[in-house]
Amino acid sequence: MHLTRNEMPKTWPIERKGTKYLAVASHDKARAIPLVFVLRDMLKLVKTNKEAKYFVLNKNVSINNKIRVNEKFPIRVYDSISFEKTGKNYRLVIENKKLSLKEISEKEAEKKIVKVIGKKVLEKGKIQINLDDGHNFLSKEKVSVGDSVLLNTKEMKIEKIISLKVGANVEIILGKHLGQKGKLKGIEELARGKRYIVQLNKQEVELPLKTLLVVE
Repeated sequence: MHLTRNEMPKTWPIERKGTKYLAVASHDKARAIPLVFVLRDMLKLVKTNKEAKYFVLNKNVSINNKIRVNEKFPIRVYDSISFEKTGKNYRLVIENKKLSLKEISEKEAEKKIVKVIGKKVLEKGKIQINLDDGHNFLSKEKVSVGDSVLLNTKEMKIEKIISLKVGANVEIILGKHLGQKGKLKGIEELARGKRYIVQLNKQEVELPLKTLLVVE
């Protein structure tokens, strides 16, 4: 499946002029970019889709510490991309409302922050935590929907729970304030849910939970 450049999300860091069609991720198309886009358009490691396919089939790329051989594998914000042969590691981030790659260390590439989108209380006090990237974990620690976890993707374990509470550091992941970082100043109870008051530089804004990611 492909999309035209006019249909391309505004967050994708690519010129609007060029080849008419662009590949999309194999799944999670609304929020992810395909690996081929990172290799060809962001890192300039390959020139064509065919080269990208050959590159990944040779097991040159790891996403979150797992080798991927599909050039359309989806990559989302805070995912890590690693190249063992060169020792280079990157994290997909948002800068100036555009997706960008930040070079990181090998140690940093072992971990990522993921949002908690659901939980279920099981027998013996255990809690099933559902993460935004599709992973589920059992835990006895206190956790709420909207919190984040620091996930060790090498050992596949939760190292830390980062609570969404007043004073927490947050990043805006949707909307007109996309990519901005600030502090949670307050939580307002409404009939239809909660609104979160965030301090962004000298401006206070009220935002829904879906737009927030609590970070360290």
